[in-house]
Amino acid sequence: MQGYKEQGYGSTSDESDFVNIDFASEYSENFPKILQALGISLAVSSYQSHAVMLLRSRENKLSCGVKKFVRPMGLSVSEDRFLVSTVNRVVNFKASSMSRSSVISGQLDELDSLASKLRDEQRDTATFKELRAEQINAIKQCDVLFTERSSLTTGTLNTHDIAWGDEGLWVVNSSFSCLATLSAENGFTARWKPHFISELAPEDRCHLNGMAMLNGKPKYVTTFNTLDHQDSWRTELNGSLMDVEKNEILLSGLSMPHSPRCHEGEVYLCNSGAGEVIRFDPITQETSIVCTLPGFTRGLTFFGDLVLVATSHVRATKVVSDIPLTKSHTEHDTVCGIWVINKRDGKILSKLQFKGDVSQLYDLCIIPNSTYPEMTSGDDAISAHLYEYTQEVL
Repeated sequence: MQGYKEQGYGSTSDESDFVNIDFASEYSENFPKILQALGISLAVSSYQSHAVMLLRSRENKLSCGVKKFVRPMGLSVSEDRFLVSTVNRVVNFKASSMSRSSVISGQLDELDSLASKLRDEQRDTATFKELRAEQINAIKQCDVLFTERSSLTTGTLNTHDIAWGDEGLWVVNSSFSCLATLSAENGFTARWKPHFISELAPEDRCHLNGMAMLNGKPKYVTTFNTLDHQDSWRTELNGSLMDVEKNEILLSGLSMPHSPRCHEGEVYLCNSGAGEVIRFDPITQETSIVCTLPGFTRGLTFFGDLVLVATSHVRATKVVSDIPLTKSHTEHDTVCGIWVINKRDGKILSKLQFKGDVSQLYDLCIIPNSTYPEMTSGDDAISAHLYEYTQEVL
């Protein structure tokens, strides 16, 4: 969706960089059936493709809806809220039954029937009208519509994981090697940093990236190493899992870890450079491998006993030249996709593999109680005529 402005939340250097991306995929026959049976859909971010993808099912067929953002990474999704972190902001979407109803009812079908002040001869070109009609049709197909309500401009924090907690919106501020909360009053409020980081500075010292929430607060984080100088992780890797409350290292020697998550009393995380999902028991301090996949594991979520994992192609760069994946795989035999795993035995139940231009995924979230969601942002053509309001005085 687009049309109200020339581009979205910034420039990708060339509009064709996004338009020409091939989002094609292949998937197991049961992949859409699983989503349909569970009554869910999936949101996955790809900073390399400048997109958030909505993986949706209908009549046992899969649909991939694509929404443009500039370098999207962290996602936070619930039944009524959808947040996306981009290169320099966090964008807040809310489920909007009022806007969806106004479209489904047909009252917005004809632009010429709207009040004159809601029309604009300069804006309402043939292209604008065509985009608007396409967007109306897309909304009529959805069961939940998320509309943009606000955004917070942060500067380039290299924001990775994001999550709502009891004290507001928490983000992993990789640039400043800290956890922070966001508000409309300032770019960020630094709330926690690893004990080995001596000061706040935009130097990405240890590549703090992942955050696991527990009882409304950050509980665990992942880092690429435990050093205290600018870009240290680019030359020396020694990944860690840390306890936020105790500010201590629980695991070290990990390979570029990401996506820690608390689930049923245990901590799961992606040991990304080895293509693994691992389980850590905070009581016994024991670790075990849930599964090993042919890709850079990053992006992790749960539905009951199902573990959903995203993988990306491994890229042969100076930073990752010595990780286990590059020793056992090439970029061409790793998989960029999403896997459905039985967490009890690590068995692969289903998978989706991107076959076109998508090569890097970051975050993966479940959209509950929706099998066919849609998103509209402030630069979409239809956004000029969508309203979400309450009444106090008539």
